[in-house]
Amino acid sequence: MALVKGTDLRIYIGGTAGAGGKLLTNETTCDIELSTSMIETSSKDSGAWKTQIPGRKSWGLAATVQLDYADPTTTYTYEQILDAWLQQTELHVTFKTSTATDTTLYGQAYIESEPVKSADQTIATCDIKLVGTGPLGKGVVPGA
Repeated sequence: MALVKGTDLRIYIGGTAGAGGKLLTNETTCDIELSTSMIETSSKDSGAWKTQIPGRKSWGLAATVQLDYADPTTTYTYEQILDAWLQQTELHVTFKTSTATDTTLYGQAYIESEPVKSADQTIATCDIKLVGTGPLGKGVVPGA
């Protein structure tokens, strides 16, 4: 068993089917949310117990990045995130490590929000929320 270090798990933007893409620049945290809406099926026959079946699935990613106007040739920068939000661009996103054969999750998403936070004597940050549209794919990080 190989535990995954939190520092190794990253969000990539661009690429296709979980491969390629640019790292989200200066990421300090990242999360993926996977959820299923439940449909209640309770009836008088259920007695005191609620019964349910799974309905639609949804997913999304979130990250906190340090605000930086970095070089956009090597990483996906705050400026590019801002442009994608302004233009309501559908982005190909991937949630993975860089380790060969690790699981990778990928799909299309839109930026729902990106509030910028700043306080005295701190690095300004941006909390990015990406909402998946359509299915979430599952693959593996390609081998070397």
